[in-house]
Amino acid sequence: MYPAATIDEIRLGKIKKIFSVHTGIDKLPVDTSHVTSNGLVGDEQAESFHGGEERAILQFDSEHYQSLGITFPHSSHLLVNGGFGENLVVAGMNEQNMCVGDIVKAGTAVLQITQPRQPCFKLNHRFNEPTMSRYSQDNCQTGWFYRVIKEGTINSGDTIKVTERPYPQWTIARVQHYLYIEPDNKEATEQLADIDVLGDEVKNVFRHRLDNNDVEDWNGRLSGSNTFLEMRVVKIIEESNSVKRFILSRTDLGPLPEFTAGSHITLQLPNGLSRAYSLCAPLADDSYQIAVSYAQSSRGGSKYMHEKVQVGDTLSVSTPQNYFNMARDRHHIFVAAGIGITPFLPMIEEALDNNETFELHYCVDDIDNYAFRTQLSRYSGSVFVYSLKKPLSISALLNSHVRGNHVYTCGSPAFVQRVRDNASHWSDNHVHFESFSVEQSDDESFIVTIKETGQEVEVDSGTSMLDALRNNGVTIDSACETGMCGKCQVDYEGEVEHRDSVLSKGERKRCMTPCVSRAKSKELVISIA
Repeated sequence: MYPAATIDEIRLGKIKKIFSVHTGIDKLPVDTSHVTSNGLVGDEQAESFHGGEERAILQFDSEHYQSLGITFPHSSHLLVNGGFGENLVVAGMNEQNMCVGDIVKAGTAVLQITQPRQPCFKLNHRFNEPTMSRYSQDNCQTGWFYRVIKEGTINSGDTIKVTERPYPQWTIARVQHYLYIEPDNKEATEQLADIDVLGDEVKNVFRHRLDNNDVEDWNGRLSGSNTFLEMRVVKIIEESNSVKRFILSRTDLGPLPEFTAGSHITLQLPNGLSRAYSLCAPLADDSYQIAVSYAQSSRGGSKYMHEKVQVGDTLSVSTPQNYFNMARDRHHIFVAAGIGITPFLPMIEEALDNNETFELHYCVDDIDNYAFRTQLSRYSGSVFVYSLKKPLSISALLNSHVRGNHVYTCGSPAFVQRVRDNASHWSDNHVHFESFSVEQSDDESFIVTIKETGQEVEVDSGTSMLDALRNNGVTIDSACETGMCGKCQVDYEGEVEHRDSVLSKGERKRCMTPCVSRAKSKELVISIA
């Protein structure tokens, strides 16, 4: 006899801001809902990867709430129906008696179980328990997703029952066991990688293990990156007609991690974008400072920061990372364009603190109105400002290389490349660079082939190569994902449009950064060994 029960509640959620991020986890009960291939009509997900046809509907056993309340008594008032963001509240159907591939009739709709729900750190925030997501995963109290086989209508009080069970040996709990507890069981991995009805998100994990003999690190998903802090915008300063400075402090008023000059932080914006910004002032008054230029061609980052972010808003902010370190030597030549000035402001202070000399060459649009004009006036004799009417001759500046000097440049990709070209006679170890944006061009789709496995992955025009590989179960280590750190670099065969700001000319002949760079032709081969 297959499991059957009654649908106690149907729940739908609109996207709203909870614990500093936008989410659809807060769902409210309704009496009835029509079911389409994308789920219940009226239900919303904040990110595209939280929905889709293979994650159309989420079910959770309401009987779990009682045991969870005993384990986490301080959160028992929150552990009630809908707490896990489920669409279907049902008692008695659980991870031990439901199987992947089960065909389920709910009202007039027909559903199929695709995969277990993989809990994330948002559950920790929702229940104010830092181990909630890990506990629910380890104890198989996660819920599961359905795809829609037949559209229909579901009402509160309808019967929900399993009508077919093609994989009786693969309960959701057993799948989770090999997903998390015994990931090196080759026999189970081979079987799970071959189940057609298993959702691609989970199935590709098992396929990746077979291809790469590698096991995933789930810590980031379960705890949220420990490198992210919730910070509040405490002040906004108009630095120029097009540049705003944002001063951020921790919402819990805790101390901020220290950083060195050249560091940047990454902001996870409520519109779903992540953007890296250089820290433009040394750590002081327990605050970080960034400056953002309004770009007419903005992909959404600068536009959002300028038009939406207000004093009092909270943002998820990474701890500082530095891929633009200063060398400890006698003299530094800083060459900046536009908003590329930001990393050099703390660099100047660090040079002075170490009794080192510097010169700053700053290219701006309007010599009468540019960012940080007042601040830079303190360094008379060491700061030189240029405009279109009074342009900088980069070739003349870098023509002679004095032993011990280092040149640093930041600006648009084209500007940075111009400086690098004019410093080609310098030692690579003495030329340091960072672009503040990814060079834009008309991207075309292409096919990338993994040399070691022969796997082919299509990279769409609007998708980064790194994301396309991830979406197809290929794991590549990454960090900044803006072409600044080089952590994701892979060897390649073919023609590449390099958009990074970290690889040297020599390295670019064999390596590329798939987070930002792309193929110039329709096909590319990479090696990830």
